[in-house]
Amino acid sequence: MTTFLRFVAMSVAVVATLAGCARKTPDPAPQKPQSVTVTTPIVRTISDYEDFTGRTEPFKVVELRSRVTGYLDKVHFADGTDVMSGEPLFGIDPRVYKAEYDRASAALLKAEKHYKTMALLHDRVKSSYDKGIAGKDALDTAQGQLDEAEADIAYAAAVLELADTNLKFTRVSAPFSGRLSRRMVDPGNLVKADDTLLTTLVALDPIYVGFDIDERTVLRLRDLIKKGEIKSSRETTRYVQIGLASDEDEFPLRGQIVFRDNQIDVGTGTLRIRALLSNPEIERQPRYMLSPGQFVRVRLPIGNPRQALLVPEKALGTNQGRKYLFVVTPENKVEQRDVEVGAQHGEYRVIENEKMKPEQRVKPGDQIVVEGLLRVRTGTEVAPTTAKGFRPAADPAPAAPGVEIAPPPRVKVVD
Repeated sequence: MTTFLRFVAMSVAVVATLAGCARKTPDPAPQKPQSVTVTTPIVRTISDYEDFTGRTEPFKVVELRSRVTGYLDKVHFADGTDVMSGEPLFGIDPRVYKAEYDRASAALLKAEKHYKTMALLHDRVKSSYDKGIAGKDALDTAQGQLDEAEADIAYAAAVLELADTNLKFTRVSAPFSGRLSRRMVDPGNLVKADDTLLTTLVALDPIYVGFDIDERTVLRLRDLIKKGEIKSSRETTRYVQIGLASDEDEFPLRGQIVFRDNQIDVGTGTLRIRALLSNPEIERQPRYMLSPGQFVRVRLPIGNPRQALLVPEKALGTNQGRKYLFVVTPENKVEQRDVEVGAQHGEYRVIENEKMKPEQRVKPGDQIVVEGLLRVRTGTEVAPTTAKGFRPAADPAPAAPGVEIAPPPRVKVVD
């Protein structure tokens, strides 16, 4: 009996277990749409560009050397100061050259006195010749002596001019306004003519920026010129934007292209370009924003301004080197579009629709996901919210009318 009851109990337990297994599993709770932030592309007039690294170069530079040999007597400047054109910089001991000048002056005076004597003698001989007292030989001799005296004056005047020039060369002056380097020779040392380097003078305003553009960019520009879309810098004025190395996104300066080399460097495959710009003054020393030899960033416009579609840089994703966007469809579903991007303009990036497949192209009214990219994928249902805080990319600044040449520095140098 006991065995029978135990069997019945086990049977009931098995039936209950099977009944429990036969129950239907409840459906999972529906997922809520992912919250994302979206914005629409903008259409702006932009200019394509290429960025290069450049270096500033002085507008003028001269290595000052003495034109005469002598001992350095005076230095009239402090190292690294600004000077005006014509200001004295060095003084060579002038005593020897002053003596040469005085001797040449005396020689000229002697030649002039001798000429007067020969002129009087010539007049007397000619008067005697006219009266038949003196012969032709005497007149010819007097005329020759007068001509020699006249030649002696010309010779003495040339010697005096040379002595005066050498005496003036003992005073080394600034050939133009600019900034000096340090002096290379101290007073008391022998200075050799046209050999001993005294110092270096550079003009700081205006200033050059030199940079090299690669052969690919050269060919691209020449192709645009061939098509008539742009004009060469030899035919029209062209400008570049210039930024400091410390400002990653700003290009506050503008320079005019004034030189391009006549050949591509075979070693680097680049073409040398030079732009001229005004060197902005600052309130304190060193008084100018740019110094020769300074690295700068150069932005070269390519082609004419054009209409382009731009999207926020933060909306772009990358997959194995390819850029893509997430676009929200009218059904609030996400779809991925592979895009070709162009230059960056502020917070925005150009979308090159003409280089993309028609089904992948971005339209001005598309809803672009800018926040929440990691939470979505193709087909994800989303709850979009319009982004706030984005500003349209700024229109390109108008071209400068020309390069304004600032006045030379006016710093008085005290001896």
